[in-house]
Amino acid sequence: MSERTYRGLTLDRFQIEALDAIDEGRSVIVAAPTGTGKTLVADYLVDKAIEAKQQVIYTAPIKALSNQKFKDYKALFGSEKVGIMTGDVVINPDAPLLIMTTEIFRNQVITEDPALRHVTHIIFDEIHWLNDEERGTVWEESIILAPKHMKILGLSATIANAGQLVQWIESIREEKVTLIEEQRRIVPLDYYFYTKDTGLVTYEQLWRYYHHKIKEHKNPESSPFSSTTHLDLIRTIQRKYLPTLYFVFSRKQCADKARELAGFANYLKPSESAQVEALFIQQFGSEEEWSASTRQLKRLCSKGISFHHAGLLPAQKAIVEELFLKRLIHVLYCTETFSVGINYPVKAVCFDSLNKFDGRNFRPLANHEFFQMSGRAGRRGIDEQGYSFALIDLNYMEKSPPPRFNIKRLEPLTSQFKLSYNTVLNLQATLTSEQIELYFQKSFAAFSYVRTNEDLKNELAQVEEKTKGVQEIVCENAGTFSCCLKYYPKKKELDRLNRSYQALGPRRQNRAYGREMARKIRTWQKLLKVKPKNCPASKLSVCEKETKNLAKLQQQAAELKKELSVLPDQHSFLHEFQFKLNQLRQMGYIRGDDLLPRGECARHIYVQELLVTELIYSDTFDSLDDDQLNALLSAIDFESRKNDFFQKLPILDWIPIVKFERYIQSVCGPDTVRYDPRVSIITYFWSKGHSFAEIQKLCNLDEGDIISVFRRTIDLLRQMRDAVTDPKLNQRLKTCMEKLDRDEAAVLGL
Repeated sequence: MSERTYRGLTLDRFQIEALDAIDEGRSVIVAAPTGTGKTLVADYLVDKAIEAKQQVIYTAPIKALSNQKFKDYKALFGSEKVGIMTGDVVINPDAPLLIMTTEIFRNQVITEDPALRHVTHIIFDEIHWLNDEERGTVWEESIILAPKHMKILGLSATIANAGQLVQWIESIREEKVTLIEEQRRIVPLDYYFYTKDTGLVTYEQLWRYYHHKIKEHKNPESSPFSSTTHLDLIRTIQRKYLPTLYFVFSRKQCADKARELAGFANYLKPSESAQVEALFIQQFGSEEEWSASTRQLKRLCSKGISFHHAGLLPAQKAIVEELFLKRLIHVLYCTETFSVGINYPVKAVCFDSLNKFDGRNFRPLANHEFFQMSGRAGRRGIDEQGYSFALIDLNYMEKSPPPRFNIKRLEPLTSQFKLSYNTVLNLQATLTSEQIELYFQKSFAAFSYVRTNEDLKNELAQVEEKTKGVQEIVCENAGTFSCCLKYYPKKKELDRLNRSYQALGPRRQNRAYGREMARKIRTWQKLLKVKPKNCPASKLSVCEKETKNLAKLQQQAAELKKELSVLPDQHSFLHEFQFKLNQLRQMGYIRGDDLLPRGECARHIYVQELLVTELIYSDTFDSLDDDQLNALLSAIDFESRKNDFFQKLPILDWIPIVKFERYIQSVCGPDTVRYDPRVSIITYFWSKGHSFAEIQKLCNLDEGDIISVFRRTIDLLRQMRDAVTDPKLNQRLKTCMEKLDRDEAAVLGL
């Protein structure tokens, strides 16, 4: 393969193959480890499309990544050529390159937005999010409904079944899709475990040390192992392995651990600390204007230490990210979201734990999660080697042993397809009944079911063929008590049981254990009633060998039949569609096959579409002022975190909302409506013009979560504006948005 360069960089083999496929006008899926240069492929496609005066959409799984790509591409191609749409933010929507969250693209394709007619390419960054339990449906629907004239570029971490993903896309789009897979990391990674007792060791060395200490320890009242903290690990690695990302699966612990480390460590020279202070002043103004959290963050950053999580203010996250890129942060405590997409490579990655809370239970990290996060280690062109260090508590080795991760055992992508009422309404509005049936057949779930069904049936046929071949070799009595091989060993066992029973004597024979022996003897006597014919020794030798094989094959066949019997019905989604369609007819959203005004409205609402639509078509809004309306909408679909607290003040009457909730649930089920009135208090007073400091006194939410509530409400208001036809209500919703979109809640720096 001849050498190829792009923007002064000599390309790797997989990059050359991807660019060649793009030049040939094909759709491409690139699956490669984190940090290998997948983004370059997207950059090339965007560059090529802009030069050809084409339009490209770039989708990202989270707003933070969308915002980062917007800034990066503005710097690369100029602000006039790049736009962004993330629900609550719309900038330059007609630009040749439009960045958006995947949800926005899904909403466009399912409503057949005319704006997509001129888009030639769609880029799905982090396409493996199709596997996400909560949001995977968005990727699946986006791929199914993406117009055929668009070419797809999917960028993914290494996945186990990339071939199956590509086959599915080929089957639904009826085009050849090129799969480019790269298994090799440009900068190799070493994986170590750490305890204060062992230092940095491999998995095998860790267990050897543990068993050795347990064996020699004689005092059951004490532990043979020292307790280990993040400070011990940082002290061990700080001379050779910084900068590092230190993953902690708790926001509070991110900040706490950063403060603990700053108590004894400082990684910056005075001149570098001065740079940090200058950047803070540039971002936040004079120090007198700073919030307490900004002052705390600055004190940490001035020592080359910081933390990053979703609870930070957007401006605080932005400055931490900027300082990290400038190599002024040497230890960054962060949550898992920092590993998604945004390219902040380091020399080493640390794990405070190899278990995480997934919303329901604590569980070990999955293979793909561990390698996604570890993949940030190893800076291309800087480091010859990257490192992943996991903190271990030897006191819990038996109770909670550390997982043994294996890159060759990555979990396969599986469909997370779920059918919402919004999807039902949009399918009914835009497709015929035959097209709707085909739509569900195109789902990755249906594709997987059909493929699994075929594979199981083929495997069962092979097993049955082998079974038939073995049965032809052995006699018909093989494996039964009519066979010498099974009859005589059992007969000997029966004789021993009989002798034991006789030795009991009449008195003990009448006891429970004696009666049980008698019952067993009678059962075995029935089984061994007929003495088998004697077989030649040569025949017995064959039977003895093949009978075990026959039993294994029969067991295998039984298991395959069981798997086939529990496979879901491939028409289950169509049945669910019909069921939800009838519910919508009952509620007055559809008459016959046609959408009524309520249905037309709800198909443009993507959050709690039934509740929002019922509110729009009631007189509820008329009894509320703008601030109360904002408060009400912020409560819709709000999902609180454990221990969230809000002040209680009577700002609006929730009884009408409860009535709508009960009505919708009576038709559609208990899980159809979600809202939390408690959060409305902060939106109400923010809408009335109160300061951010005053809002903080009303709740214990992290600052970033407060902003998220306001931005999410703005997003819902924008959806409602697109859905309603009443000009007066449309103008009112615009006013409500403006009351929320201010000061700390305004999106700055884009």
